[in-house]
Amino acid sequence: MVRLTALACSLLVALAGCSGEEEPPKPPAGFTTYKGDVYTFVHPQGWSVTHDKDDRGAPLVEAHGPVGANGAYRGQVIVSRTDRFGGSMDAMKAQARGLNQLSGRRIVREGDAKVPGAEEAWRLETAYEEKTSTGATARVRSIDIYALTSGGTMLDLTVRASQEEFDAAGMPKVVSSFWVRP
Repeated sequence: MVRLTALACSLLVALAGCSGEEEPPKPPAGFTTYKGDVYTFVHPQGWSVTHDKDDRGAPLVEAHGPVGANGAYRGQVIVSRTDRFGGSMDAMKAQARGLNQLSGRRIVREGDAKVPGAEEAWRLETAYEEKTSTGATARVRSIDIYALTSGGTMLDLTVRASQEEFDAAGMPKVVSSFWVRP
């Protein structure tokens, strides 16, 4: 009986160690990994990465592709972060929907998302038009992944590019690479 209990405990410990991803996966060819203290994502090699703060003073990380002929970035990734997030994912969803509709963005799709290491995650895809630095109008596809960590940090991964270049710029790979440190 003692041996059976020890075997069962060993099996539970082994399974617990395998239940979550300890490290993010390797980046695909042509991509590099940005590693923050609580999250990672991949972006195409050669993109510029900057650190800033939003209007509330919360940290932002931005990765930008080159500027295209029309003056728009050929891909952009922004991660904003709210530590000690006091709300719920439902409140975050309502706020995101409202802000997007207020700014004239069309919500294309929304639903739960799977982000390794996150307690909860939600995806919101929008489409809109924006003026570029050259005055041209670009049709933009944007995907936001909201991920809540077990430590109470709310992350918002925003991935966007022109609708025509979204896939070619590797944006789906960026979205699927988002990983939160458990």
